[in-house]
Amino acid sequence: MLNLTIFLLGLCVFLLGLFLLKKGLGLLNNAKLKRIIYGFTKRPSTGCLVGTLLTFLVQSSSAVSVITIGMVDGGIMTFAQALGIILGTNIGTTITGQLMAFDLEAWGLPLVVLGILLMLLTKRMKRFLGLSIVGLGLVFIGMDIMGTAFNFIKDYPLFYELLHLTNSNSLFAVIFGLISTAIIQSSSALIGIVLVLAKNQQLDLVAATAIVLGSNIGTCFTAVLASIGSTTGGKRVAMAHVVLNVLGVLFIYPFLVPFTDLMALTSNSLPRQIAHASTIFNILNSLVVLPFANLFANFIIWLVPDKDYY
Repeated sequence: MLNLTIFLLGLCVFLLGLFLLKKGLGLLNNAKLKRIIYGFTKRPSTGCLVGTLLTFLVQSSSAVSVITIGMVDGGIMTFAQALGIILGTNIGTTITGQLMAFDLEAWGLPLVVLGILLMLLTKRMKRFLGLSIVGLGLVFIGMDIMGTAFNFIKDYPLFYELLHLTNSNSLFAVIFGLISTAIIQSSSALIGIVLVLAKNQQLDLVAATAIVLGSNIGTCFTAVLASIGSTTGGKRVAMAHVVLNVLGVLFIYPFLVPFTDLMALTSNSLPRQIAHASTIFNILNSLVVLPFANLFANFIIWLVPDKDYY
């Protein structure tokens, strides 16, 4: 029971860290957010870069998707402009996963102290940066606490069986990742937990990668909700997000084992292999679509026609 309590405490610290990281970066960039999106989305390639950067800064692909839907609804940008941003959102989420895959637990407390000093001793904008640094430090501290308390699973056979099923059935792992991300509304949070599980040898590379693939689809849930009652353009943005992620997972899933075998060659660290798998999958998924952005946009328009067509 004590180990479970410590694990839950670590989870709370981890989630608080993610929240502060997101909040600080959001405050740091909120005033310029719409201007940046509007000014640099003339082409899908630059839109993809903007989507990548903004998703990392805001720490939520769902939030960027919702903002994009709102801007299309408001006539600030076209669906074609929005498509580039959607291609970049998945790449942006992988940056946080890469950071969490480093063995940086020892840096957690120094980062918190540095962040607090920035908040206390500097002016407004640097205070927001300090808040983000505090959040990043808490993320590392939370992961370290969860890792030290992971023996609690021995006391809960049901949880152990769930992990066993996830390791033995990759399709179940994809579905588990999808549902979990849709519920907790954060692929970064789920990936952080997956990295802790893998580090403690509770998940293998195939299962962990499958969960990450499912989380990509789960991130679309918020965008779909936001598109309810929106204009046709807003619905197309949400549909593009769903189709991009679903098709990417359907394409890679039959090759999951050889793909993870390749990822195993990229590092001796299992958490880093998982982070690489997430990053490479999302980059390839977006880069494959990017040269055919106009065709993809036309396909989405065909799926979600103007209301006059109904």
